[in-house]
Amino acid sequence: RLKPIHDLVAGKCLELAKENGGIYNKAGQFVASLQGGAGDKGVPRVYVETLSELTDNAPRQPFEAMRPVLVEEFGSRAVEDLFQDIQPVPLAAASLAQVHRATTKDKQEVAVKIIYPWLRRDLASDFAVIRMMGDGIQPGGFDLKWIVRDFEQSISSEVDFNREAANGETTRGHLSHRSDVTIPKIFPGASSSSVLTTEFVDDMIRVSDAEAIRRAHLDPQECGRLICDVFSEMLLCHGHVHGDPHAGNVYLRVRECSHRGCLPGVVILDHGLYHDISDDTRRDLCRLILECASPMPSRSEVKRLASRFAGPLYKFFPLIISPWFIFGSPLHKNDLQAAKQRRLPDSVAVKDVAECLVSLHGGEEAVNGEGGGNMLGVLHSMGYTRGMLNLLGFNELSRLQSMVYYARIGLMPPAQRKAMLAGGDVGVGILDKVNLRVDWVRVSAMSPVITLLLFLGPFALFVFEWTLYCSTLAVSVVMACWRLWGLNPLAGAPNELNL
Repeated sequence: RLKPIHDLVAGKCLELAKENGGIYNKAGQFVASLQGGAGDKGVPRVYVETLSELTDNAPRQPFEAMRPVLVEEFGSRAVEDLFQDIQPVPLAAASLAQVHRATTKDKQEVAVKIIYPWLRRDLASDFAVIRMMGDGIQPGGFDLKWIVRDFEQSISSEVDFNREAANGETTRGHLSHRSDVTIPKIFPGASSSSVLTTEFVDDMIRVSDAEAIRRAHLDPQECGRLICDVFSEMLLCHGHVHGDPHAGNVYLRVRECSHRGCLPGVVILDHGLYHDISDDTRRDLCRLILECASPMPSRSEVKRLASRFAGPLYKFFPLIISPWFIFGSPLHKNDLQAAKQRRLPDSVAVKDVAECLVSLHGGEEAVNGEGGGNMLGVLHSMGYTRGMLNLLGFNELSRLQSMVYYARIGLMPPAQRKAMLAGGDVGVGILDKVNLRVDWVRVSAMSPVITLLLFLGPFALFVFEWTLYCSTLAVSVVMACWRLWGLNPLAGAPNELNL
């Protein structure tokens, strides 16, 4: 019954974003990538499909409208001095800038990203309106204007291409051991705060283009594993998180082919927005994931770790990371009934939500601009990544296997962590190797338990909890025996776990 309404509203949202541009396009991009693992139950598919046009096909401007930016940055003969030629029709147009293909004087193919000349002026007025609206955001008496301020800072960082270039180089250094990741090289002489010139990467494939992936003889599961591995490593091993990893900024490409098929590579663009979390925060997140990735977690330890991130709403935080972390969340029947009715549980007050947001943002110190780990930004990024994995049909079991693998590596000392990421094991202890295998078995053992839980319904979580635990223990023992008898249940684990 609601489909005609959703169709109409989605079209209106697209028109609004196109007409106003700037932060309205950013909002549309966010909605287009918000599906995550929830499917149509989270965001109706028509919004995702309609607004996805804004990820790289926003309204395009003629090159002559963009030329003044080049002139302002590099002088009156900027185009003639920097490039042998530049294509007048843009390759792509996004919310803050558009990209033109060009050839440098030394015959190198490049992509030239140019900020819209009116953007900074329009942003100033848009932010003034948002700040005025933010003055009234005080649920339960809590001042949440910092959310508006944080959004303004995020957008401001994205329109500083010098910062984008620096972020890209940092990420290139972190992922330098991976031959399957491409971060386009920067051309400093043709770049500034408003213009970014990078190497041109040809034959890129959109994550959302299933037909192009098929024609390229790429396996969607392998593509999903690569994307999941890369972004899990960035978060759990480096604490340097891409803030905008939607399908317009993350592409696939064919790396190499053989008689068995083609191996995927991933191209990561647009490094304007990153979220850096402290090493302590990163390690606590690794510990929380490892603790929750089991049907028998220590709930006291989960509470201790999750409380750091989500404050009074700690019991819901594991479920934001993965719905499979239900065993680490001490939910009650009333909580599940409220979720089914799409309302807050009676035990949750507006004050709790406000305190949770402050905690997710990194606590009061972060709100006051003094640092801290911004988990709001991290969760935003994880939602984008899950949206891409959902498009590829990459299941939750495989996602958790990847996250647990990199969470374990993220807890290793720096030298051992570097060796493991580079594909070696120099200095890696026997205990760490055993833990990697045990982690994989624990996550795999959750699959039949989750399946049983879905079959029996939420009632099973409370009445048959210990029965499920015992069943899981039995499955784990069987899998261990299979391993000892030569049957390898670890086939297909991240990096094949060849330790």
